Amino acid sequence: MWNYLRSFVAPVQPPPSPVTITGIRFPADGSKPHLLSLTTTSHGVSDGPNSCWGHVPDLRYFWKTKQAWTWRDIDTFRLENQPLGSCNGLYVIFFSFDLESLPENRNFPEAVFERQRCFAGDAFVVKLKGNEIGSDLGEDGWAVWDDVPSDILSLPVMKM
Repeated sequence: MWNYLRSFVAPVQPPPSPVTITGIRFPADGSKPHLLSLTTTSHGVSDGPNSCWGHVPDLRYFWKTKQAWTWRDIDTFRLENQPLGSCNGLYVIFFSFDLESLPENRNFPEAVFERQRCFAGDAFVVKLKGNEIGSDLGEDGWAVWDDVPSDILSLPVMKM
């Protein structure tokens, strides 16, 4: 919908090119979180909660069903004053709420949101460039994603 409204104000832009970034996977099976490479997609993004970003990590392989991808959601959190300064920044967690197709997932560090979170299927954390929503867009108007630092899982806030 955002892209539709934006089309009245600005010329239509081509979709962003896919980029490959490093993110964190929090598996629903309770196994250890780990870093992995994720490539962004613009497929179905204009209909999702993150349409203003234009492209998001493509998690369809992990969630398996069209409904799980359609029923995705996001939340953001900011890490500040961390012992490893490279880990400070704005993060996005991508998750599905399709409990019809995916198993329940409580495998996420409570300290991040100061409460236990529950998702359907694997949850993923990626990092945005910029430190505020709005400063996360590049000159082309699309999201600029950053690699999650390789040592982020060693932070106390990420303790399981």
